[in-house]
Amino acid sequence: MADTGDKVRFTDTTASVLLDLVRGSAALLVLSVHLRNMLLMDYPEAIHQGASRILAIPYVLTSGGHQAVVLFFVLSGYLVGGSVWRMLREKKWSWKVYLLHRFVRLWIVLIPGLLLCFFWDSIGLRTHSLLYHGIIPFYETGDISQLQTVKAFFGNLFFLHPMLVPTYGSDGPLWSLSYEFWYYILFPLGLIALRREFSWRTRGLCVAGFFLAAWFVRSAILPMFPVWLLGMALTLVPAPHLSRAVRWLASIIYVPLVFVFSRVDRWPLLAQDYIFAILTVIFLWIMLSAKDEADKSGYFTRSSRGLSRFSYTLYVVHQPVLLLAASLLIGTKRWFPDAKAIAMGFGLLLVTMLYSYGVAALTEFKTDSVRRWIERRLGMSSAKKVAVRDSEAVTNIT
Repeated sequence: MADTGDKVRFTDTTASVLLDLVRGSAALLVLSVHLRNMLLMDYPEAIHQGASRILAIPYVLTSGGHQAVVLFFVLSGYLVGGSVWRMLREKKWSWKVYLLHRFVRLWIVLIPGLLLCFFWDSIGLRTHSLLYHGIIPFYETGDISQLQTVKAFFGNLFFLHPMLVPTYGSDGPLWSLSYEFWYYILFPLGLIALRREFSWRTRGLCVAGFFLAAWFVRSAILPMFPVWLLGMALTLVPAPHLSRAVRWLASIIYVPLVFVFSRVDRWPLLAQDYIFAILTVIFLWIMLSAKDEADKSGYFTRSSRGLSRFSYTLYVVHQPVLLLAASLLIGTKRWFPDAKAIAMGFGLLLVTMLYSYGVAALTEFKTDSVRRWIERRLGMSSAKKVAVRDSEAVTNIT
C-alpha cells in the first residue's frame, strides 16, 4: 500500500476515510438504482406521460450501478491485492491465514444473505405476484421458482456461479461475489509462481493452480481480472503530495463520470470498463494524497466510516427485500414519479438501510470476533498472524 508519510497509520488517515466514503457511497448507489428501477417507470415513459424534465436529475443520479461494480473491483484489488503483496514481501505469507480471512469475510454475510433470500423469496412466491416469474421485463429477475434450488444455493455458497449454477433466487447482486473470490485465488497463485524465494515444487503447483482456475472461470469471470489488477497496481505507486483543492477538483470531475459511463454505449462494455477502471485508479491515487491524520470524532469521519461499515451487508441483502416490497406495493405497473411516489421510494430506501444495518450488526460487525474465535480453535500462532485489512470493498454491485 502506498506510503502514507510520517508515522500515521494508513487506517488513521483522511485517505482511508475517503476510501470508506467511496465504498459506502457506491453501495448506496446500487441500492438507489435497484429501488428506482423497481418502483418508478422509466424516464422516457414518465416524460411521455407529462412528467417534468427536471426529473432527469434524480434519474441520472440513480444510474451507474455497473460502474460501481468496477469501482469496487478496483478498491478490492488495492486493498486485498495490496495485503497479499505485503505479506509476500515481508515473508509472512500463509495460505491458511489468508484463506481464513477471506472466507470469514465473505461467508459471515453471504450465508445469512442466502438464507434471508430464501425466506423473502418464499414469501414473495406465495403472493403469486408476476414479478417472481420472470415475465415482467423491466425487473430482469428471471423465474425465481427455478432459481431457488438447493443446487443454486450451495453453488452460490461456494462461488460456482455463473460457471455451474445461476445466481441464487432474486439476489442478483451475488454475481460479483464469485468474481471477487476467484480473483482472491488467482492473484496469489500467479504472484507466488513468479517469486524465486519459493521452491520449484511450490511454484509449479501454483502455476498449475492458476491455469486451472483461469480455465474454469475463463469466459465468465476472467475478462474483468485486469480491472482488479489495476487496483492492485495502485499499491506499487507512491501516494502523491497534493492539496485538498486538487482532491476536490478530482472529485468534481470523477463523480459525474460514473453517470456518464452509465449512458455511454459507443464501445464494447468491457472496453468501457477498462477505461473507467483506469480513471478510477487515477482518482483513488489522488485521494491517497490525504496523508494527514483524520479527525476521528468529526462528523465526516464518523459518517463515512458508518456507511462503509455495513456496505457489504447492504449490497448482499437489499435486493430480495426490495422485490417483495415492489410486489406488494405496485403489482406489475411502476409508479409515475410524482412527489408521493418519490417520497415513498425514499422511505423504502431508509427502511432497507435500517434492515441492512440490523443484519450487519449480527453478521458483518462480528467479522473480527468470529475470525479470532476460529483462529483459537485452529491453534493458529499469533506470531504467524498478519494484519489483513477486513474493511475492504470485497463485494460488489450490479
